[in-house]
Amino acid sequence: MADHEALQILRGDLGDASVSCEEAATREYQPLRGSPPPAVVRIRDAESLVRTVRWAREHKTPLLPVSSSAPHHDACLAAPPGAVMVDLSGMKRVIQTNRRNRVTLVEAGVSFEELVPVAHRSGLRPLLPLMPRRGKSMLASYLDREPTIYPKYQWDFADPLLCIEVVYGTGDLFRTGSAAGPGTIEEQWRSKEFQKNPLGPGQGDWVKLVQGAQGGIGIATWCSAKCEVLPRRERLFVAGAERIEPLVEASYRQLHRKLTDIHFLLDRRALASLVAKTPEDLERAAAAASAWNLVYSVSGIEYFPEEREAYLAREAEKEVRARGARLVGPPLVSEAELLAALLHPDGSVHWRERARGGHRSVYFLTTMDQAGGFDALFDGLADRNGIEGARVSRYLQPLIGGRACHLEYVVTADPADAADLEKVDAFCAQAARPLIEAGAFFSRPHGAWSEPAMEHAQSSLWIYRKIKDIFDPDHILAPGRLTLGESRAA
Repeated sequence: MADHEALQILRGDLGDASVSCEEAATREYQPLRGSPPPAVVRIRDAESLVRTVRWAREHKTPLLPVSSSAPHHDACLAAPPGAVMVDLSGMKRVIQTNRRNRVTLVEAGVSFEELVPVAHRSGLRPLLPLMPRRGKSMLASYLDREPTIYPKYQWDFADPLLCIEVVYGTGDLFRTGSAAGPGTIEEQWRSKEFQKNPLGPGQGDWVKLVQGAQGGIGIATWCSAKCEVLPRRERLFVAGAERIEPLVEASYRQLHRKLTDIHFLLDRRALASLVAKTPEDLERAAAAASAWNLVYSVSGIEYFPEEREAYLAREAEKEVRARGARLVGPPLVSEAELLAALLHPDGSVHWRERARGGHRSVYFLTTMDQAGGFDALFDGLADRNGIEGARVSRYLQPLIGGRACHLEYVVTADPADAADLEKVDAFCAQAARPLIEAGAFFSRPHGAWSEPAMEHAQSSLWIYRKIKDIFDPDHILAPGRLTLGESRAA
């Protein structure tokens, strides 16, 4: 437990401005339920993070890292009693952008809306998730394997994450991949090495120990990430159908032929949430949209951009029409306006929360041809738990060129209604088990999902626990997550 005397020791090490006991109780770190953390440590560099982790080991204090901007309601909700928040959201440097090598290197607190204009000025296009919320850390998103809207450019589930600098629970600072050396980062730049290779040092793929561990193995301070060249021209299209199957078949063909850049599928309510600004607009957009919608873009880059864009648009439309679907355009806005919103996320109101102000999501991996089969199961679960069908929207994101997909059910909730939020929370927590039994793969098992997910992956659980014992021997980092065991802190 972080007592006053121990915190004073840490404050003396890091400086008064870095350790806050009073502000932790403000709305910024207030969970939706329960008590706020007793203190917050605001990290500014790797050295202060190393000192904080070593202090936590000495004083047996659990740490909970965050790097996105406030509010931190859900992160604080997962904090065990006495856990100290380690806030990296103030680390805002875009350290490097390099168009020739299509890579950017950023600190943990850099959000997508902060990175996009910097990358665009360098001629780069960051690989974005679907309209991330304001202040969402790029590093946090990539470490959690949040899907991006560019399946064409994903070759591995770890993409687009490349190298990271991480402080393990032992207090040791480590760099993965080609960032490990030889030489410093600056010396590597001078020799034309730009931290592109995620493998190493040695034969290990060390970044995958940290990726997906939800802060339970180490805390990353910066990452290098793969980008693509910013196209000279890009056009967006929306195809509609009354069933998902024609759009899935069209997606398989388009992705196999590498025709599209942006590529994802939404039901009518999810598409309406992307384009609407008010609840009234959302209802109008949902009424105008098709039951299922395929959103995709084609682009022209360096050579003959107009001709390339026209050819890709023509061939992509052929695949849509051959499956019985049609181009319909988005409701309420033009294709150009929707494309601009996807490329320049401002997160003013998160799209998942435009209907009622809050949401919970149930998401997992499957394949696109199996996605439609989960709808009846999920609808039945929702109906038995008193969740109206109008509160559920669906988002399907192809991954690794269409070989798999992220399927997400978004359930809207009213954050001001405690009973409603509790009902939605309870439903989303218990929905995982029947979905897993039907074949859903929860590769990102947050909260209550970790138990049923790990029950179906006992060999992985054994490995995770061994890794936790090695890299966080005192179990001070995000204890209890991924069923990795309780904190050994007092």
